[in-house]
Amino acid sequence: MSSKYNNRILGLSVGFITTLVILFGVNVYQFDHMSYTLFLRTGFSTATINPFLKIATLFNLAPFYLFINQNMLKTAQGIVFATIVNGIIIVYFTLI
Repeated sequence: MSSKYNNRILGLSVGFITTLVILFGVNVYQFDHMSYTLFLRTGFSTATINPFLKIATLFNLAPFYLFINQNMLKTAQGIVFATIVNGIIIVYFTLI
């Protein structure tokens, strides 16, 4: 791939979008009676989104290894940073 796709902003975006897509899948599969925005607002306000956020963050491994194997290390660094931010949010909800 081109080096124009090898940047940390793209990795950060991929990391957060992957998490949001997995959370959307959880919403469709388990909470189909709620809208996605209501699912997120309720989950964050009551701290019940924590187990789903843990699973969604784990799925950041797939794009991380994809970009590592394509030697796009800056993009992989962005994904790691997004994973760390998600981890901080998980720790915050765990300590509440």
